[in-house]
Amino acid sequence: MKKPSADLWLIAIAIVILLLILAPQLILLTTVKSQLDWWLYGVLPTLLLLCFLLTFSKKLHRSMWLLLPITLMAPQEFFYLSTYQKSTDAHALAIVLETDISEASGYLAGLGRAILIGLLLILAIFFIKFRLLKSQGYQWPKYSRLAVWALVAAGIAFVANEEYQYAAANPVVVKNTAEETALSRRALPESYNMFYQSYPLNILLAWNEYRSQQQSLSKVASSNEDFTFGATQSIQHNKRQIYVLVIGETLRPDRLQLNGYHRPTTPRLAGLGDVVSFRDMISPWSWTRMSVPVIISRKAATDTSYFFAEKSLVSAFAEAGFRTYWLSTQSPLGVHDSSVALHANEADEVTYLNPVGYKKEGYYDEVISPAFNRILQQGEQKQLIVIHTLGSHFSYADRYPANFDLFQPSGKGENIGMHDKANKELLNNAYDNSVAYTDSILFTLIEQLKQQQAISSLLMVSDHGENIFDGDCDKSGHGHNTEFDYRSAALWWGSAEFRSEYPAQTMALKRAAKLPLMTNNIFYTMLDLAQIRYPNMAYAKSFASPNFRPAPRLLSSGHDFDLAAKDKVCKSLPSSNVLHSS
Repeated sequence: MKKPSADLWLIAIAIVILLLILAPQLILLTTVKSQLDWWLYGVLPTLLLLCFLLTFSKKLHRSMWLLLPITLMAPQEFFYLSTYQKSTDAHALAIVLETDISEASGYLAGLGRAILIGLLLILAIFFIKFRLLKSQGYQWPKYSRLAVWALVAAGIAFVANEEYQYAAANPVVVKNTAEETALSRRALPESYNMFYQSYPLNILLAWNEYRSQQQSLSKVASSNEDFTFGATQSIQHNKRQIYVLVIGETLRPDRLQLNGYHRPTTPRLAGLGDVVSFRDMISPWSWTRMSVPVIISRKAATDTSYFFAEKSLVSAFAEAGFRTYWLSTQSPLGVHDSSVALHANEADEVTYLNPVGYKKEGYYDEVISPAFNRILQQGEQKQLIVIHTLGSHFSYADRYPANFDLFQPSGKGENIGMHDKANKELLNNAYDNSVAYTDSILFTLIEQLKQQQAISSLLMVSDHGENIFDGDCDKSGHGHNTEFDYRSAALWWGSAEFRSEYPAQTMALKRAAKLPLMTNNIFYTMLDLAQIRYPNMAYAKSFASPNFRPAPRLLSSGHDFDLAAKDKVCKSLPSSNVLHSS
C-alpha cells in the first residue's frame, strides 16, 4: 500500500490547525443573526491575520510557529464560548490576572487532564508540521508575500470603510465625566462588536481594553494612595472578630417574607428568629456604579463624581488591624464596575468568582460559600469580608439554579424581554425566585459564621431597588426615578458572642428596624459595629449607635425622598437634572 506523501500530510495538518482556530467561530455561527456579518467580522479577520502571520518569514517552517499560541488557546476559547455563550473579554482576562488563581480557574475545574492532553497533541502536530516543512524546503515564491500583504490591506480597508459608513449614520454621544469616558472607550468603535467575537482578534482587543481600564484605575488609585482615616479600634479583644458586609443587587424590601411579603421568599432567614430587617432603607442612586461607593465610603449622596477622592471602609478596617477580603460575583472592570473595583482593590485579597459577570447566566452566587469558608478557615483574629453579589440583577431567571424555580411560569431558560409588559407575570415570578435564592445564600453565610464561635456580624444592604410593572405602572428595571428605584432591602445578623459583648448596639439595631435609613449610613454603621474610631467620626450617622439620629434623605437629584411629591401610578419623583446611563 502506497504511503501518503509529505504534501498530503501537510495539507491534512493545515486543515486540522485551521479547524482548531476557527472552532470558536463555528459555535458563534449558531447564534448570529446575519451570516454575512459572521463572515465579514468573524471569519474574515481571522483569515487575514493567519495570512499575515504565515508570511512573516519567507520560510514557512519559521512563520508557522506564530500560529502556535493562537492554536494553543483555541480549545480554551471554544470551551468558554460553548459553556458561557460569550467570547473572552476584558472581564475574563481580569478574572485570571487579578484574582486568586485557584478561584479564577474554577470554571475549568475537572478539565485539567483533558487540557494537558490537548496541549500536548497540538505541540506534537506543530512539531511534525515543522519537520515536514523544513525537510521539503517550502518557502514563499518571489513577490507572493507582497501579494498576500496587499490582500490583507484590502481587507482592512474594506472593513474600515464599513465602519466609516456606520459611524456616519450612528454618531456616538459622549456622556458623563472624562473618567467614565476613558473606561467605556473600546479598542475599536461599537460597530465592531463582531470583532469582539472573532477569535483570536477578541483576545488582542480584550487585552487592550483591560490594559486601558487598568491604567485609568491605577491613575485614580494613585491620587488616593496617601489618604488615611487615622482609624483605630477602641476596644481590644482576645476573642476572634469577623465582620461581613454583603452588598446585594436590585433587592427590594417589600419582596422579603421577613417584611410581610405574602410569598415565602425568605423562609430560612425568617426561621433563624434573630435577623433584624430594616424595612425603610433607601439608596440615593439607582445605579450600581454610583450607589455602591456611597455604601462603602463617605461619599455624599449628591456627589455626582464617578470616582471619590477618599478610600473606603476597607482601608479603615485595615488601619484598625483587620485582614481584609473582597469576594465578588460581579465584574472587575467596565463602566458599571470600575468605581466599585477601585475600592475593592483596597482589600488585602480580592477574588472575582464569576467568569462571565452579569451579562450571561454564568455562575450563581453559591460559589461565594466555599470561598467564604476558605477565608474563615484562615483563623485570623480580625477579619473584614466584603461580598458583592449578583443577587437579583436582570435577567432574574439567570440568577438562580433550576431547583429554585419555585414560582412559575418564570421564563427560565427563555429570552424574556424586560420591557415587554406582557411578561409581567414571568418577570415577577423570576424575581421572587431570585429573592428566595438570595435567602438561601445569606442563610448559608450565617451558618458558616455561627460555626466560628466568634464575635461576628453580617450586614446586608442592596445597592438599589427595581421596577417590575408595579400595579398599573408601565416601567421595569431601574433608573426611572420612582420610589421602587430607591427602596433597598437591608438586614443584620449578629452572633451570640456579638450580642453578649455589645447589648447596647444590638438594641440600637433592633430599634432602627423601622426607622428611616439611608445606604450612606452603612459606612459609619460598619465601623461602629467593630468599635473602630477615627478623628471627628460622625457617631450619629451609625444606626448601630444609641445616638443615631435620622437625617433628611436626599437623593442624587437633591430632592428629599420623604417630602417630594410622587405620582399615583408609578410613584415617580420630581425629575432629576443628573445625567444617567445604563
